Amino acid sequence: MADESETNNGAVGYRRPPKASQFKKGQSGNPRGRPPRSPGRRATAERVLGETQRLAGLPKGARVRFKTLEVIVMTLKQMTAAGNAKAVLLYTRFVERYGRQETPLYDVGYLVVPEPLTEDEWRARYEPKEVPPSWGDEPE
Repeated sequence: MADESETNNGAVGYRRPPKASQFKKGQSGNPRGRPPRSPGRRATAERVLGETQRLAGLPKGARVRFKTLEVIVMTLKQMTAAGNAKAVLLYTRFVERYGRQETPLYDVGYLVVPEPLTEDEWRARYEPKEVPPSWGDEPE
């Protein structure tokens, strides 16, 4: 039996590929690696809608460059004003979903409290010690 295995060292056949086509030691079986993934629909949409478009025929001094998404929304708004029924439906959905961004009535900020204080401690620390002269005077 040992004689057969020694004589068949160079044999080629089932489960015995030729030496030239076998993987070399220390070399990857896939030298170029996995091919890169193709960009998805979302990435394509973000890229296209973020591109800048140049509009001609605007009055002098007006903004000339717009993002593609801005151009689409402006066109949709014009078509809605012209009475296009499908544009009215689409624009209504757009406004319901994204609507106008209302600014808050007051500035938003943060109050950082380094340590909790009782009301008496707070008054002692932060209330004015003396009343300024202009506060005590009543308007004449």
